[in-house]
Parts: sequence; C-alpha cells; structure tokens
Amino acid sequence: MELFAPARSYWIWHTISYGSADWLREFPISDGRFGTRGFGPESERGPVELRSDCPVANVKSRTFDSVLCFGDSDWWYHNRGHADMQFMRRFARHWRVIYINSLGVRVPSMSEGRMFLRRVTRKCRSTARYYRDGGEGFSVLSPIFLPFHDGLLGRSAIRGLELQIKAVARFSGMQRPLLWVACPTAARVLDRIRRVGIVYQLSDCYVSFNGTAGAAAQMERTLARSADLVLCSSRRLHDRARQLYGTGEYVEHGVDFELFDAALRNPRVPAELRGAGRPIIGFFGNMDANTVDRLLLDWVIQSRPRYTFVLVGPMASDFEMLRCHKNVIAVPQTPYHKIAHYGAAFDVCLMPWLQNEWIEHCNPVKFKEYLALGKPVVSTPFPELRQCPSLCYVASGAEAFASAIDRALEEDSPTMREQRRTWAAQHTWDAKFAQVLDLLETRGIRTSGRTLRAD
Repeated sequence: MELFAPARSYWIWHTISYGSADWLREFPISDGRFGTRGFGPESERGPVELRSDCPVANVKSRTFDSVLCFGDSDWWYHNRGHADMQFMRRFARHWRVIYINSLGVRVPSMSEGRMFLRRVTRKCRSTARYYRDGGEGFSVLSPIFLPFHDGLLGRSAIRGLELQIKAVARFSGMQRPLLWVACPTAARVLDRIRRVGIVYQLSDCYVSFNGTAGAAAQMERTLARSADLVLCSSRRLHDRARQLYGTGEYVEHGVDFELFDAALRNPRVPAELRGAGRPIIGFFGNMDANTVDRLLLDWVIQSRPRYTFVLVGPMASDFEMLRCHKNVIAVPQTPYHKIAHYGAAFDVCLMPWLQNEWIEHCNPVKFKEYLALGKPVVSTPFPELRQCPSLCYVASGAEAFASAIDRALEEDSPTMREQRRTWAAQHTWDAKFAQVLDLLETRGIRTSGRTLRAD
C-alpha cells in the first residue's frame, strides 16, 4: 500500500485542481434538517431548542456506506488508545473508514519554547504523509490546514480543507458517509460535506482552553445542534450538554481489555525496567501543564526516595526537570501496543491530575487500562471517580497522595486485583461500540445487516 502513496496523493491533488463540479461544489444536506449554521453571537441564532433523544416513530431511515472521522488526535504521533481511534478500528471491520488527523483548536504559540518547535516539527512530518493506509484497516488523511478562525486566512483554510476532504472521499468511493466528529474545529466545514448523519463525540471540555474559549464554544454549539447523536464520555459533560443544548447520551470510555490482559498473562519486562528497584510506581500518558500536577508529582518523588517512579510518555518542557531525580526512569513516547507491558510492571499506577475545568469534565481512558492490569490506582479527585470509589485511592495534596501510595502497596492483594480486572472486563470498547450502534438505530441511521467489509 505504501508504494502507491505518492500516486494517491497526486490523484487527490489533481482532483482538487481539476475535479468535476459535482464533487467540488458545496453538497446539499439531503434530509433538510440542517441549515447553514453561522458562528455569530447566540442572540443572532435564537434560543436552544430542547431535543428528545428517545426513538421517534417518524424518523426517516438512512443507511451509510462509510465513516469519515474528524479525529481529536494525530494517528502518526499520538497515543492510539483514544476513543475516536478505538471506535474507528471497530467501524473499519464493516465499513470503509477515513480518519482525518486532528485539525487543532488553536495555532501553536512561539511562547511555548521547545514545545512549539516540537509541535510544528511533528505536524510537518504528519502532513508529509498526507493520505495513506493507517495499518489498522482504515486510511488516514493529514490535511494541509491551520486552525485560523477569522478573516481571509480562516475562509481560505476552510475552503482548502473542504476540497481535500472531497477529493479523498471521491478517491475512496464514499457516497453516503457517516461523519464522526471528535475535533470541534470540524464544525466549520460540516455543512460543505454530503453525509448521512453526524455523530459528535464530546470527550473533553475544549472551552477551558486559554485563548480559544469563545471559538471553541461556538463550534461546540454548532456541532451539538447539527448532530444526530452527541456522545458524552463523562457525566459532567453529559449534564453540561443536556443543560446547554438539550441533547446528549452518556457513553463512557472503554478499555482494550484483551491487549492489557495479554500483557499481564504473558509479561515481557521492558528493557528500561530490567533491574529497577521495587516498588515501581508508574504513570503512562502525556505530561503537560494542562493536565498533570507537576509540583505534586515532584514532591511525591522526592518524599519517597526508595520507590522507583517510571514515567512513560512525552513530557512538556517544564516537566523535564523530573528526569533529574535518581529514582525516576523516564521513558519517551511508546507505541500503544507496548504500553501495556510497562503498566504490567508497575506496582501502583498514578493519575496526578491538576484541579481545573478540563479535568473536572474528563474520564481518562488510562483508569480502566490500569484496572485491566489489576493494579491499584492512586489519583487526585475528579467527578467521574465517584462512580467507582472502591476501585481507586483518592487523595488531595502531595502529602496525602504519597500516603495513599503507601496504603495501596500495603493493602494490595490477589483478591483486590481480580476485583479490578473483573470490573474492567465489563467496560470493553466492543461493548461501547455496540451501545453506539444501538443509539444510531434509534435515530434512523441503520447499522443492521452489516457484513465484513470486502475491499
């Protein structure tokens, strides 16, 4: 497949430049329910209409032949355990899927220092891949796009994005795609793309981003009003969507239980951890100033010099100082299928979150991944943990957090490990996918009668 990537890219750009009017025009919306939606003030668009998310007898039945996903991450350099990627793996078993790498919500700032250069470099590398096989049953598009929201630059960026998407859809033979949206920036191009329906995956509170709250709120509002189905990954997001938009279904994140179960049953200790002193206290995931409490983590590491702390994943520049501690093993970003082997070597798993609006609305995938390994979890508090308080040690403040790690080590037992794993096994991504298909059926978007895709 990779041998033909340059040819595919040439064909797509040829279509963009010389394509037929039928494909490069703005597609009409077939069911008449979605008009062109502006981004002006709320007063210009009227009040929110409360919608019922229950099955309706006169809902028009529609059938999709493919899925076009606007992802909230980049397939080529982000953790591939994110919800949108997990759902696309399962859609791809039955339908043709194109995953569009994240369009971004804000333009990177040079004030980020080395992180700015890192973001730009990896985005350029991703864009250089443009359109090719993602290696897991679906294709991946890294469009040429910058998230400008206003003026000539904004309009030009959206027009260019529209042409790229339509060319790729034509190349792939998509006629009636279901649009799956996990990145709010996609709201600006939706009414230009022919589709059977829209699913809005609301997994994070983008309106909490500094400098983009206004634009993010407008895009979120447009998506929520246009979508046939709004999926909320946490109860806090669900409550917010219901209050603001009158719609939303709670479908929490799942876990790739088979992957983590296999790592536990057939352990392979990663090279970096061979010979590491016990106990091993671990974390895997992104470490940045928007999510992880660096000061808390630094204090805990220094207060427990006999513990080995393993931090797996990319670090923002201000987290680099954690590498200086003698009892820290820092592992760079690791492919998703290898993450479970690091977690299997942990004695206690950490979620040292900040206390902010983003975290209040989150439901971290890694929580269930930790539990699938049977590991005790120590976390700072956030609302979603209230649903399963017995499965996690919750502590506020650095000293209490360190003490909770001590307790987790002392109290862990085979019985408790099996209880955690049993709970996680009930929350697989396959189960969540089945729930999504049922919800689509109630909205007149047919998923029945599907068969394994034939390419």
